[in-house]
Amino acid sequence: MSFRNACYHILAPASEAHEYKKRSQLFDVLLIALIIVNVAAMMLETVPGIPTVWQHELHVIEIVSVLIFTVEYLLRLYSSASAPNRPSREQTTPWQKRWAYIKSPMALVDLMAILPFYLSVFVAFDLRILRVFRVLRILKIGRYSRSTQTLVTVLRNESHSLIAAISVLLLFTVIAATCIYYIEHTAQPDVFSSIPASLWWALVTLTTVGYGDAVPVTALGKVFGGLITIMGICFYALPAGILSSSYTTQMQLKRDRFKDTVRSVLDDGKLSEHDVHHLEHVRALLDLDEEEAKLIVRLLQHHHKGLDN
Repeated sequence: MSFRNACYHILAPASEAHEYKKRSQLFDVLLIALIIVNVAAMMLETVPGIPTVWQHELHVIEIVSVLIFTVEYLLRLYSSASAPNRPSREQTTPWQKRWAYIKSPMALVDLMAILPFYLSVFVAFDLRILRVFRVLRILKIGRYSRSTQTLVTVLRNESHSLIAAISVLLLFTVIAATCIYYIEHTAQPDVFSSIPASLWWALVTLTTVGYGDAVPVTALGKVFGGLITIMGICFYALPAGILSSSYTTQMQLKRDRFKDTVRSVLDDGKLSEHDVHHLEHVRALLDLDEEEAKLIVRLLQHHHKGLDN
């Protein structure tokens, strides 16, 4: 296997690597540990007294981390040319595959994890913004989390429904802010000084948070505020319902795929050692609970024996 292909399989999450699986697992563990150390160091820098005492050590952690992340990004970019072609698409050249990687969300996260550091070296850069981008490095863990990938799939599949629900929420927030402004402005000109200022009250009331820094004092305002609170419970449950329903559907699709795989290996009436390893690999890819997967296998085995009898 060429160096490029070896890099591709080692850098890929262990559950997706077809070769060098143990090395891929080791790399995953080391990179996740580095990300955690990096984020912890960034948080400790904000604790009074620690940057003064541990300034050198924290700076070394930052330099070493950036170097490792830079090498990782360049190797991912180089080895992305070895990515397999999708069955539904035409053959692509290595440079087309690299360009596809550069545009991918995880590649953008990888780039943002290192780019602010290099910008701060060559140009004047606000260190507070640099720290904000450094915390984004924790998003790199999403590459190794099947649950995170499932959530991203859910957001992608339900994007149109979510946009529609959020549009309704924004519209209703503006309407609530406008109404409360005209109701309360005379009684509280400092609190509800304008419709944009009233948006804060509308937002915290619709989300039923209610910080208490802006509350209606007139009778009509209180009645309207109570109505908005009740409406907020209904309206703001829409995105949560959409996400939970789609997430449940995605998990059910994974279970169905695992069941289809089990049925296919049970055609000969028994499970060989190779079949068991194959099912475990599929279970890991689908991010199913181990006990749940074993239960599915036992139930389908029992069903298969019942059909044979």
